Amino acid sequence: MTDVVMPRLDPGMQSGKIVQWLKKEGDTVRKGEPILIVEGEKTTFEVEAPSGGLLIRLLVDVGADVPVTQPVAVIADESSGSQASTVVTPDAKPQPAPSRVAEVRAVASPAARRLALEYGIDVSKLRGTGPGGRITREDILIATRQIPMPSQTTSKARQPAILGKVKLEGIRKAVAERLAYSARTAVSVTLTMETDATALVGLKNKESGLSFTALAVKAVAKALEKYQAINSTIDGDEITTYTDINVAVAIHTEQGLTAPVVQHANKKSPREINADIESLALKAKENRLSVEELTGGTFTVSNLGPYDIETFAPVINPPQCAILGLGRIAYKSVAVGERVSARPTTMLTLVFDHRVMDGVPAARFLREIKRNLEDPESLL
Repeated sequence: MTDVVMPRLDPGMQSGKIVQWLKKEGDTVRKGEPILIVEGEKTTFEVEAPSGGLLIRLLVDVGADVPVTQPVAVIADESSGSQASTVVTPDAKPQPAPSRVAEVRAVASPAARRLALEYGIDVSKLRGTGPGGRITREDILIATRQIPMPSQTTSKARQPAILGKVKLEGIRKAVAERLAYSARTAVSVTLTMETDATALVGLKNKESGLSFTALAVKAVAKALEKYQAINSTIDGDEITTYTDINVAVAIHTEQGLTAPVVQHANKKSPREINADIESLALKAKENRLSVEELTGGTFTVSNLGPYDIETFAPVINPPQCAILGLGRIAYKSVAVGERVSARPTTMLTLVFDHRVMDGVPAARFLREIKRNLEDPESLL
């Protein structure tokens, strides 16, 4: 027997939502064949069969939010022909699931256990409504309503008028889980540096259609070639440093924040990067980003300058080790020797994980980005 489990695309992913089953119980499946569609962090993706055989059990229904690594289906291996055949014979009596599968289905889900612990509920006294009697979060929430409430007093607390309520799910939930994961694990330190954007503005005026974000991505990629330690990810106590420089770009959509990746950004021109960002942004708004376009990033750039933000500290995109925040370009009084003049400037904010690097190399890396942006002709 082989379990089909909810895959984990990155360390920040906590769960996935079942969108559609492409196969039903009793179907024959081939190894690598898509059997269900899942809504993950930023897009939907197909989950393939880990082995060939008969799909004898679907453990969760469409719409269920399943924690990563939890089984969602069971495949009887091709070598288990005699046992699997009894499942699909129309006149045969339904056969019980293998004992180890039944055990998985009978217990509470990890999310349910965490919620039960929070409310002090004994899961052993509950009857689950999930597949095979599995106790779900909904079962725990129902149980919380049966907890006696404190006696009402004559004075009631004033409640504000409610506009509406929405469930934290889908992409919005995935974003929340990633932010929480980053906050729990990363030792974040923030550095800021003002940059003279005179040459940058001049280049943008000369090179029509070339965005500040594209130039910043190129500046970052060029700096990462020199400071390779920052081009890393961290998982537990293991730091992995990469030769590929893949810069993710934070993009806002109506569905939530997403960060598709510009692959091999150091080997591309600003024009090529600009075209990649425009293509990825369009796909993000239409919810057409593939898993390949959303994974493999080694650093992230987030630009809130178009929204008149001066400076901000973005949250590290796990499992990456650093992220750069870009503020707006604004004219300020700058002293050059004894003379004061108005020049366009912008604020760069680097947030990095102190577990991976110290403040001095991080400051040198940020200064390298500043130099690249103050000499944008070198980026072309």
